[in-house]
Amino acid sequence: MKHFYLLISLAAALIFSACTQTTSSDDSNSQPSNEIFPRMDEVTDKYEAELYYNYVLLDYFYLYGHLRNELADDYKVYLGKESDNDNFSKGYCTSDYYDVCYMYGQLRDPFTQYFDPEVAPQVLASIFETHTIRGIGAEVEEITDSTSQYLRISDIYPGSPAEKAGLQIGDIIVQIDGLSISTTSNFDAMCTGNIGDVIKIVVDRNDEMVVAAVIVDEYNEPSVKLTYQDSIPVIQIKKFVVTSISDSGSYGEFLTALKKTEGAKSTIIDLRGNPGGETRQCNGITAELLSKGDTITIDIEAHLDSVFEGRNIRYIQKMDTLTYTATADGLGKKRYYVFMADTASASCAELMLSALTTNRSTPVVGQLTYGKQIGQIFDSTLYGGLALITALQGFDKNWESFHDLGIVPDYEIDDPEEQMAKAIELAKNASEKRTAGYGTKRLYHFSKTGTQVQEGKIPTLKDLKPRLRKAKFF
Repeated sequence: MKHFYLLISLAAALIFSACTQTTSSDDSNSQPSNEIFPRMDEVTDKYEAELYYNYVLLDYFYLYGHLRNELADDYKVYLGKESDNDNFSKGYCTSDYYDVCYMYGQLRDPFTQYFDPEVAPQVLASIFETHTIRGIGAEVEEITDSTSQYLRISDIYPGSPAEKAGLQIGDIIVQIDGLSISTTSNFDAMCTGNIGDVIKIVVDRNDEMVVAAVIVDEYNEPSVKLTYQDSIPVIQIKKFVVTSISDSGSYGEFLTALKKTEGAKSTIIDLRGNPGGETRQCNGITAELLSKGDTITIDIEAHLDSVFEGRNIRYIQKMDTLTYTATADGLGKKRYYVFMADTASASCAELMLSALTTNRSTPVVGQLTYGKQIGQIFDSTLYGGLALITALQGFDKNWESFHDLGIVPDYEIDDPEEQMAKAIELAKNASEKRTAGYGTKRLYHFSKTGTQVQEGKIPTLKDLKPRLRKAKFF
């Protein structure tokens, strides 16, 4: 079984929140191993097989299943039971898989969820990809001088129709399909259409007229955006995805932004509204801001292990500790950074905040973050469903946790414009060090009521009894 983690927040991508890892076969219809799924021969139909398959996943990977005694001793306890249609499962299961949904509905962790085959492909795409856009892939800004108002291209998405047609950042829009325009709304309206439509754009490039024939197409929107505020680079990371406008996902986009701003003494990293995403993406981005050997995160992970019982092998859940570190000096390690965050900054976004604040005392401006330091594996199940299972608990380099507490900003400001103004001030001074820490009051984002569960608590380091292993990153 492969493993792969995601960190996303509950409000994102339907109802997710996690740093997630995956246990999955590439072929969702492949037959599971009899050693790992010893009772598969007992099942009577594919619906019972799907229930049993998911039960075994929970048995091996659900972090709280045994710690909080949330999982029944036998999958048949759930067989034929109807879901109570609570807020965490309603709408994501059809009647065919009602007992699978019932089983997941009994678990107290809201991020451990099942999505049946009808919705699983869309859910999976929402986790790993940015939205698909139809257009030309260029952004403009309105410029007003003493005599006129005009539009200047401020961004060209890599691989977009605009880039392929030869448009460049800094080009001044003269005409679009023979019409002169001067507002961003008109630009947006005229630069869309059906796939294959050709839009004729005339631009002024260094006092030379250039004509570009741009073909409308679909492309993945960027997950990283670079702008400037008072000459300070602002890199906004919307979420951490594998597939975006860049072939290398968010990591590739971020690396491009760092290279474009090479030489900058200070940079603002805007994580407001970032719900998290895929772990390798955010670990890679974080490593680019750290020094060799710096700790990114320490994760206690539930995984599948085997033990010998006489001559037989039995598979069990086991906990390991993985310490993720930067293996080389990051491209941006010499800069001064200011981070921006809010209540919707979660999971991988918080992991990045935690790593930078503990390793480099980087200041944070904004609001108390969501407070999610657990992660989910995802698995494409036996008949094409999707399981998200909490299997990871994270800690920072000091073995401290912001889980269900949030990360406290050094400057707590609610107004977005005032947040940016403060971040610019700190970036210009380039001397402020972090003094705040993690929250001190539980936020209660991580429990729900089940009908067959016992009261428990979020596992502590003592509860988990980890074994230490090192995992280098990049």
